[in-house]
Amino acid sequence: MKKIVILRCLKSNDVCTGASCLQAFYDRTGKFKVYDIDENLQLAAFFSCNGCDDVRFQNQKGLEEKLERILALNPSAVHIGICTQIYNKSTGQKQECDKINEISKYIQAKGVNVIRGTHT
Repeated sequence: MKKIVILRCLKSNDVCTGASCLQAFYDRTGKFKVYDIDENLQLAAFFSCNGCDDVRFQNQKGLEEKLERILALNPSAVHIGICTQIYNKSTGQKQECDKINEISKYIQAKGVNVIRGTHT
């Protein structure tokens, strides 16, 4: 069985229920199309970063503990939610948040596949 983890932005807690990510996971749509509909998957974790910029919960030690707990699950992949994209005023385009990028690199360095996207 493959264990899948979804990472989302802490700021998305204000407006996001996670329903679109979960529906895409169960229906194998969006970025979850890479898995066969009959493939035995387990959604092992659905977690948020610990914040950045104007979000006050910036606890690096807590984030490190959280990441170690995620890695202890031995996930096959971590999907990064679209909510982690921020608008860059200078380029006029969206780009991945620096904190999420840092988390992604850490997870990849531990040998876990990181897939950018969930329902989109």
